[in-house]
Amino acid sequence: MHTECRQTSIFDHKTMSTSSPCISVCQMDAATGWCRGCYRTIDEIMAWGQGSVAYQQAVWQTLPQRHARAAFPEAELNQALALLCKQERI
Repeated sequence: MHTECRQTSIFDHKTMSTSSPCISVCQMDAATGWCRGCYRTIDEIMAWGQGSVAYQQAVWQTLPQRHARAAFPEAELNQALALLCKQERI
């Protein structure tokens, strides 16, 4: 369970492979190398559109751990990530 995970609202976990975690915050954190809105690295962001479903799912699966470690305030806006965090607590 990730204590920093936020509450959720609307996101279909089953479609995470086709939905980008981007929330248009797009600010890279120098300490972690992650975007403050979606927690992806710049390489993951650049590869997303051409990435396979398996690649996208693998990236999505790393986000709750990153979210818990960094807990950027901007991620509260990320409803998709919040739902994924909630599902991990179940």
